[in-house]
Amino acid sequence: MTLPLGSFLPLCVLLFVLACWLVCYFASPATSIPIRLLVTISFWLGFGGVALLPIDLSLTTRFEDEEYQDLPNETFTAWMYIYWSTFCLAWGILPLVRAVLLSGHFTALSRLRAGCRKALRGYIFLSMISLVAVVVLAIRLQSFHVMSVLMALGNTYGLLMVAVLLGYGLVDLPRSISRMAKPENELRRARIMAGSADEALFDAVWELQDCEDLVDATIARIERYNAQDEESPGGATASKGEQYYTVCVESLVRRRNATANLGSELQNRRTSSNRRSNNRGDDDFEDVHVHAPPYCADDRPTIQHLAELNAKLQRAQATLMSMEQRWNSLVKRSRFYASLAGGDVPDRSTSQASPSPSLLSGSNEGVGGCMRSMWMRQLRGPVYRLMALSMAILSGTVLWSEATIGLDINLSPFALFLEAFGSSSKNIFFQIAALIPLLYMSACVYSSLFKLSNFGPYCLRGHNQSIGVALVFNAQYLVRLQFPLGYNYLLMLKYDTSSTNCAFVHVMSDMSTVPFFGTSFSVYAPLMIIALCCFTLCNGYPRLLAVLGIEHEDAILMGDKETLEGKVNEGITLLRRHEDRSKDSSRRSEFKDDSSHSSDSQKSDSWWVGVV
Repeated sequence: MTLPLGSFLPLCVLLFVLACWLVCYFASPATSIPIRLLVTISFWLGFGGVALLPIDLSLTTRFEDEEYQDLPNETFTAWMYIYWSTFCLAWGILPLVRAVLLSGHFTALSRLRAGCRKALRGYIFLSMISLVAVVVLAIRLQSFHVMSVLMALGNTYGLLMVAVLLGYGLVDLPRSISRMAKPENELRRARIMAGSADEALFDAVWELQDCEDLVDATIARIERYNAQDEESPGGATASKGEQYYTVCVESLVRRRNATANLGSELQNRRTSSNRRSNNRGDDDFEDVHVHAPPYCADDRPTIQHLAELNAKLQRAQATLMSMEQRWNSLVKRSRFYASLAGGDVPDRSTSQASPSPSLLSGSNEGVGGCMRSMWMRQLRGPVYRLMALSMAILSGTVLWSEATIGLDINLSPFALFLEAFGSSSKNIFFQIAALIPLLYMSACVYSSLFKLSNFGPYCLRGHNQSIGVALVFNAQYLVRLQFPLGYNYLLMLKYDTSSTNCAFVHVMSDMSTVPFFGTSFSVYAPLMIIALCCFTLCNGYPRLLAVLGIEHEDAILMGDKETLEGKVNEGITLLRRHEDRSKDSSRRSEFKDDSSHSSDSQKSDSWWVGVV
């Protein structure tokens, strides 16, 4: 059976347009077209699984005759295409592409070889685990279930991640929306986080300087070696290998020179090696240089050593870009909430703390300005509080449904609501009703995923600010989590899979043949979700991070009243200093010629375009 094109083709087009828009919005200008296309296809297939499940449920019917129960409905072919496509993307193609992008080699072929070697080590490890699982289950079940074990391993890993991320997101998402309704609290949070963001930006600049020092020392050693080689008899022969070596060195020098001038905001944070050593501590500073490529004093660095140094420099540049974007986002947030807390209407770009007169009066922008002023001053707070209350109710309903999975009776409010439609009225309204809880659970999972990677270079940043590695990383986990999330959703509904022709159940039916990884583990996953929700609700997660000394937004906000007040005052000082420097830079830029009128702040925002 195949799904009629008339009912599925418009949805495919809509999801593809959404995936294209997301990639175009987040991708940096330096992202290549093949990477954009690969991520677009991954996003498209990832969204397809979430959108197809309600359609599958609406086409599901009950059969009393066991002969027809093994025949899935019309969505089975689409499910098979999506499942195996995303399986290959999540466990094969995307990890390989990410390894290639992170490689420091200088040609496309060498990067591909290095990425294949790195990915092959991971595949060998997974193959060993799969082989052990197959042997153990073959002995226990007295039969081989190779495909079942492979599906169960992937889905169990996904269920474990879904349990962790969903348990955190069900509490964090309503709490975050509720905080956004109070500008004073959000302004205080931004000021508390300013100190940590400023320190992280300093560390990123210093890490880049350490890599630049290593590159300079390496280039100086190569030049000395070349000078000695030219003086020796028979030296200075330009073989093919020597030409390639020269190309590699030139590529490394170009990457190093790309960040020689970072703009005033970052250039002011550069300092000498002695001062970096004093601020970090001697042990930390020595660790940076201990990992320099090991080669003898009389030998020149090999191409492999140059590639390792290039990869280290590339990671330092990506980290600096991420930390700069985090700092700029924090500055804009503080401006925005400072204006709201003062009773003003923030500028559209949140780049000015003072309100625009046209926005306040609405005389110049007409109805649009008046509506925006009304939204910011009167409607924004109540709407966000209503959204937070609605999300809290949805979170409570999801938790109740997860908690009652082990009972013999169905107490899930979502299941009872869907049953109210009846078997004869599974139309578009049934699909929307089935989509709402699944969409909310997806939002909780993916918002948690993005927040956990918030301080790394793999996070999706603002408009045209996400590098290719970040896009591939998020696409990999998007397609990896959709099927375990849908499986948990059906468990939560206690959907009757024994006498229906649900196509999703037929695709995932192999998990039932694996006792621990499949059916049994699906019972433990809801318990993990409930435990993590309680842990997050009691602020156990940030307390644990604070004890471990891990830099995270939730851990930064922990502390006694005196400590937090000190962070607030420090944040006010740092943000005010940044505003003063920005104003001075803007005033200086007004006196420049038209050929060089762009400001230092614009340089700071765009230095990394084409670098990472």
